[in-house]
Amino acid sequence: MASRLLLIRHADTGPANRERLVGSTDISASPAGLDAVGRLAAVLERFAPESWYCSPMLRARQTADRLGPGTRPPDGMILDERLREIDFGSWEMQRLADILSSSDPDLIRNWSDYESFVFPGGEAVSAFGRRVAEIFSLVREAEGREICLISHGGVIRTMICQALGLPANHYLLFNIRPATLTVLDLYSEGGVLSGLNL
Repeated sequence: MASRLLLIRHADTGPANRERLVGSTDISASPAGLDAVGRLAAVLERFAPESWYCSPMLRARQTADRLGPGTRPPDGMILDERLREIDFGSWEMQRLADILSSSDPDLIRNWSDYESFVFPGGEAVSAFGRRVAEIFSLVREAEGREICLISHGGVIRTMICQALGLPANHYLLFNIRPATLTVLDLYSEGGVLSGLNL
């Protein structure tokens, strides 16, 4: 019997942050971003998750709060550090275009070797992948259940790659929009991407 994983990306943090690497910086969702969560709550009515997990970061918790208590189970939500976004280190809150134009060219080339890359002063991509795999394994063991995770774009992209058996460096193939739902159905043979940006 398949288990179903409902992956929610937090609400938008505002236009000023859209081209920036926002990982470990604990910024809030924007008012307009939180307003968009109402549409997401309507989409979630088609599902009945038994367990809820959430990144402890403010923008994820605000998204969970905006979904409302009627959406979540009565026993509440589990905050799990493994659902945090990657730590971009000294690149945190920088515009990608600025990083590409001002960083050491060798460092940028090393970034293409994604799985061995370590963000300067930040997290190793391999360590990030391992912590996402830990929470993914926990969810995968919940056979026949529907579980909801409220997290971040990098976490969701990485989890999709893990579920579909794709190399980790394929994570950019998936554009995960804020305040949307991605659905993964997990079978013993592998995962199926059943919905993206719902």
